[in-house]
Amino acid sequence: MKVIGDGGTAAMAAGVVLGVLGIIGVSLNYPLFRKILESSMKRYSADILSLAKQIAEE
Repeated sequence: MKVIGDGGTAAMAAGVVLGVLGIIGVSLNYPLFRKILESSMKRYSADILSLAKQIAEE
């Protein structure tokens, strides 16, 4: 297996920058997911409860 590139400082710096950007993206993902999930639950909770009530009454 060969090393891609010359393994210089520029490649190392690019890898570190890319890694930091990835960590930032991952750390922002969970709060964003929770916010979207919460708004979706508020939006559809009444519909889900009414449908569940209809199914239970059958």
